Amino acid sequence: MDCSVRIDSLHLSPQKQNIMEDCFNYDSVPLNYLHCLNPDCERSESCLRHLVTLHVPQSVKSIVTVNPANYPMDAGQCPYFRSTVKLRYAWGISTLFDNIPYKKALLLKGMIRTLFPKPTYYRILHKERGLSPAEQAEIAGLFAQACITETPAFDSYTEEYAWDGYHVPKAINSL
Repeated sequence: MDCSVRIDSLHLSPQKQNIMEDCFNYDSVPLNYLHCLNPDCERSESCLRHLVTLHVPQSVKSIVTVNPANYPMDAGQCPYFRSTVKLRYAWGISTLFDNIPYKKALLLKGMIRTLFPKPTYYRILHKERGLSPAEQAEIAGLFAQACITETPAFDSYTEEYAWDGYHVPKAINSL
């Protein structure tokens, strides 16, 4: 992981430079992810698109950016804003039914399989795709529908950026 950063041309405030101290893995950025070059945005310190821009390695020849003509007048209403707060993603459902009576477990498994297309379900099962907090809540709702008071316990958890609705974290070798 390359944690070096080129900030010379961005003229960052001391607060924004503090963000730089954390090691950011640019390799985790989805292909063609929209970057933001607006240095004057009042929300840039907490915007994932701006954070990504600050960490573009020199080896990357080009990036996709927000057109400066489309910068909103009110940063609070920016349609491109993505928070830098990481979310807790769940991985794997192989132990999800371990403490549930067999008949209820079969029912729940069928209900969960209907939430996702078959390929997605198997990628989740085999820890090739994480479950977002919203998807975890959907599964918890199914537990409640089946009168299971136990909280769903997934195989493992990681903290991930919420890139956007199209980029769900993929498995990494360390899981």
